Amino acid sequence: MRVLCKSLIFTAISSLCFLFPNQSKSQEITGNESVAIQYFKDKNYIKALPIFTQLINKSPDNAMYNYYYGVSLLKNNQYSTATKEALLNAAVDKTPSNSNFYLGNYFHALENWSEALDFYKRYKGSKQERRELEYDKYLDLCVKHINPFKVDKGDEKKIFVDTIKTTPVNPDEKNFPIPDSLKVEWFNFQINNLLTYHSIFNFRSEAAKILFTKAWIATGKNDSIVKNTDILRKAHEETHDVTTRIALVQRIVEAEQQSYQLLRDREKYFEQARVKESGYWEKTGAEAMSKFIKEITDKEKIRGERLLNEAKDAEFMPTVTKVAPPVAEKEKPEKQSLNENITSYTPKNVVFKVQIGSFSHGKLTPGFKTLYKKLSKFRKIENYTDAKKCIIYTVGNFNNYKDASLLKNQLIMEGAKDAFLATFRNGVRVPVSSVVKGIPSK
Repeated sequence: MRVLCKSLIFTAISSLCFLFPNQSKSQEITGNESVAIQYFKDKNYIKALPIFTQLINKSPDNAMYNYYYGVSLLKNNQYSTATKEALLNAAVDKTPSNSNFYLGNYFHALENWSEALDFYKRYKGSKQERRELEYDKYLDLCVKHINPFKVDKGDEKKIFVDTIKTTPVNPDEKNFPIPDSLKVEWFNFQINNLLTYHSIFNFRSEAAKILFTKAWIATGKNDSIVKNTDILRKAHEETHDVTTRIALVQRIVEAEQQSYQLLRDREKYFEQARVKESGYWEKTGAEAMSKFIKEITDKEKIRGERLLNEAKDAEFMPTVTKVAPPVAEKEKPEKQSLNENITSYTPKNVVFKVQIGSFSHGKLTPGFKTLYKKLSKFRKIENYTDAKKCIIYTVGNFNNYKDASLLKNQLIMEGAKDAFLATFRNGVRVPVSSVVKGIPSK
């Protein structure tokens, strides 16, 4: 029996050695990483840079390596393509939060004032971190168009340039097709601090339009994978056959890896589209952009009025009551009128939000998960926990009832069928009818 046990142990160890022949290399990388990070913490960026250059060549998708590498390049006054791409990779993965600050430094050094200001404003750090980074100083210099940086592009051949795993994007601007569904899609895509697009036809740069389309297609593919993965998980829970369960686990893991890569690709395409389109407007000028913003604003008003009229017409149409299974503790919304006399009402100390979901102890339904992923692509979704331990999901913060109503109608059109207005006075939730005249209570 002891001989058999020893034999099994020897076989297991041999298998591990066979499976992991590069373990010593991995340990070497880990050792180098520790040294490089210590140099970085000591602000010895000259010594840190060559080590992070080696590390990122071996692991180009590692978000932290991209961060350390990008900041080290920047601190060595090298404002090359590699610096921007490394910091963008770190910012896409949101690791760490001050990547946006350093991207602000990058564009600031190149005197790309609008992009620099945009990234500075995206940075959300603690008061202590802002003091350490001298955030207010750099923001003020950027606003005044003062460049404190010394730009040294360095020797491009000696640094690692391709920090994105995929090859550089060279879209075929003539033959790349725009899907029919995207042609009628209404979204909110921020180009800079002044300009937000709602349609694929808003794009002026053909390259940016195609990059956005690729991001949109990647999102659709990911949504399909997520739905399929949910089906696989359910099948895994229901089966008791060991062989089948193992096979399902493998398929779930593969699907999750595909989903992760698609989401990374999507964020890269979005960021590249934003940079391309911002570049177009920098060349065109502020006056042309102001005119274009007015065009978009006018279209927003026309669309908002159309949705409002459609919602009003729907009030007079007969409705069919649907009985749905109790999947969550859902609040019953107040009856909310669309009377023109009250839509422009702006009460004091009151905030209107659009509630899109309420779930006991945060247990989301599959349908809401799909809706959340769709809406969160372009909208900021907030949540809070009420006294009944329900997690409430909301979109928007408005002081004006009409604006909130327009958003509610738009969200309904986008799939949030149960959306309704939630009202807060001085941070406390109150009935809509208590702050807006003409709306009956429950």
